Amino acid sequence: MINIGRNGIQIDQEPNSCPVCNHLVSPNRTEIFKEINTENSNWSRYLEGLYECPSLKCGHLFLAHFERKSKSKGARDGYFTYTHSTPNLFKTVEFDERIATISPSFVEIFNQSTNAEQAGLSEVCGMGYRKALEFLIKDYCVSSQTDDAEKIRKMMLMQCINQYITDINVKECATRAVWLGNDETHYQRKWKDKDIGDLKLLINLVIHWVVSSLMTQEYMQSMQRT
Repeated sequence: MINIGRNGIQIDQEPNSCPVCNHLVSPNRTEIFKEINTENSNWSRYLEGLYECPSLKCGHLFLAHFERKSKSKGARDGYFTYTHSTPNLFKTVEFDERIATISPSFVEIFNQSTNAEQAGLSEVCGMGYRKALEFLIKDYCVSSQTDDAEKIRKMMLMQCINQYITDINVKECATRAVWLGNDETHYQRKWKDKDIGDLKLLINLVIHWVVSSLMTQEYMQSMQRT
């Protein structure tokens, strides 16, 4: 137990990382701690403490949140358990420059969906990933079929995949990603043994094969047979 020197209050542990820079650190404890009286004025369920990141590259202040596990007063009335720290800043997912070039909207939508997932919005992030997938596939098709750009943008996604995707790896992974993405938007799930993790894995496979396809095209164009 750690005595924070305030009315005999003890905490089980202190945070071991900074939520701003996401590095493992031993943060500097300040003297600012506040009990949160949510149930009555004589008994506090929660405790918040102000800490400082010791990293010279960060140095931000952040709040550590603690919760009293006992439901009533007793011998360990001042004992709080560490739960989490805030602010929990989102770290942007980086993609290959080829993906960012052909589909910047995909990058933005995917990152917003990841942000929602990390914020605990599990019921809506799947729909975001499904939207991101559609932008990636259609932008990829438009990049190689510029004459049909408007037609591609208006097509149903599966129709677009079947008509314009020729790389078998991209097509098969994209098709299955659509199946799982559609599950995230429907009342009943068809693929009950699959979840958001599987959808994200399939999208990453699509990205992998799209990048491979684009790199192949680059070398074929830059190294012509003589």
